[in-house]
Amino acid sequence: MNLTLEAVAKASFWTDQESDRLNEEFRSRLGMSHRYMPARLALSRSLALDSRPEMLGDRVRITQTIPGFVLFGTDVDQRVWVTLIVEAAGKDELSLEEFVALVDAHWRRGIQTLDKEWRKSHGDHFTFVQRLTGLAGLPETGSLPVGETQPADIEAGPAAALNVPVGEIAEDAVTHDKVLWPLSAAGGSPHSAIMGGVGSGKTRTAAAMLSSIREQLPLVPLVAFDFKGDLSVDSSGSGYKLHKAFDAQVLEPPRQPIPLDVLALPNMEDLTVSEAAMRFRDSFAQLMGRRLGTMQRRHVHEAAKRALRMHSPCELHHVRDALLNVYEESEMKEDGATGTMRELCEFPLFLPSQGPAEFFGRSWIINLPPSVAEDRQRIVVNVVLDALDRHLNSLPEAATSVDGDRALRIVCVVDEAHRILGTKLPSLSSLIRMSRSKGGSLMLLSQSPDDFSGEDQDFLNEMGLVAAFSTNAPPKKAGRILGRGADLTKLKRGECLVKLRDQPARRIRAWG
Repeated sequence: MNLTLEAVAKASFWTDQESDRLNEEFRSRLGMSHRYMPARLALSRSLALDSRPEMLGDRVRITQTIPGFVLFGTDVDQRVWVTLIVEAAGKDELSLEEFVALVDAHWRRGIQTLDKEWRKSHGDHFTFVQRLTGLAGLPETGSLPVGETQPADIEAGPAAALNVPVGEIAEDAVTHDKVLWPLSAAGGSPHSAIMGGVGSGKTRTAAAMLSSIREQLPLVPLVAFDFKGDLSVDSSGSGYKLHKAFDAQVLEPPRQPIPLDVLALPNMEDLTVSEAAMRFRDSFAQLMGRRLGTMQRRHVHEAAKRALRMHSPCELHHVRDALLNVYEESEMKEDGATGTMRELCEFPLFLPSQGPAEFFGRSWIINLPPSVAEDRQRIVVNVVLDALDRHLNSLPEAATSVDGDRALRIVCVVDEAHRILGTKLPSLSSLIRMSRSKGGSLMLLSQSPDDFSGEDQDFLNEMGLVAAFSTNAPPKKAGRILGRGADLTKLKRGECLVKLRDQPARRIRAWG
């Protein structure tokens, strides 16, 4: 069979029993949760050697294999791995069978080499990491122990004025002046809320604004949650194709797990772990759709703390196992909390192959169509937003220009935002209130001003731009957001009421 990326993704990879045993030992030694993690480390170590690994031919195949899409990841990660292995082979063409055999040889040699270096390090994690970084030609000083991460500054754009047209036309309906939103300006807010019923043009307007941001900042990454599938390309082939504008990868969990270490922590201090556990508990409570009882809250919090301390990366199934242990220790019968946690772990929603710095440094569109269960939709949005909030807060403040314009690190879009509005999620509120200084921008697309009824007034006041297309929202609700006298029932096709921060609302021609 010819060697293609698709064939590699579908193939199964394996090694001999002794190397597999060492692989499992390294998984335990380094606190890794999946077999592919020490396997990747072994492949890297072997590829760093000048000589070619010994090919042993046909051998007894072990029962456990690793799928190619798990071992090498997807998209850019997969292409890099395949390129490195093919280049090291020294051949112009390889068959899939030859590629699989090469991976086996590199895996075997690499894990054996790592085992020798582990023994020379006398089983000490820090010494082992120092040896590896020294072998890689990196400075040994300042190396981090395995399992700890250091925030990376993912400065995506310059600290310069960023003026975004409000829609495709962006024209005042009365004066015909061009309407630009100074997203990055000093004293403003980079967050926005765009409302409108089905067919009103809110998504069309949002897509035009996002495209303008990308044109002005070609490197700024996007993370978008798409419940209808029209931000990229839907089944009919239509859509706004933002995946092309941002060079974004489109994912649809659980069919395509999100490659993010979603529970990663910047450090393992008690306060950091406890706060992360509380946030997980609150997100989990929203997932259940009802208030957790006192004992349930205590047990979920304790389980999350245990899992976060014991596993790096920590995954949802680790929290599930810890929760079951906590219930057993307390002699409590399983209830709705444990049942929901079991259901949540039935399918893999996340694959912790990328840390937050790597993941949020790239663009992603996460499709969550009706075929994905609602509880899984909510947990995906909740925990990814929480991970983004933790990551941004771990970074230094984004740079500012002489005029006070703030650099933009990332744009996050939540379509059908009514699914999370009103839930009082700490991450959503924190992103709105705190992420500006860190270079974050949040855009919420929803159907009506009614969707914001559960949020406090300060939440809405933090929006730099609020736009509303024609809806049947009561004047009182519309007035709360857009000012007294706002009437959304009389807007024409392509028109919306727009309120920029500290300015009165005005009627805008967004498209048409």
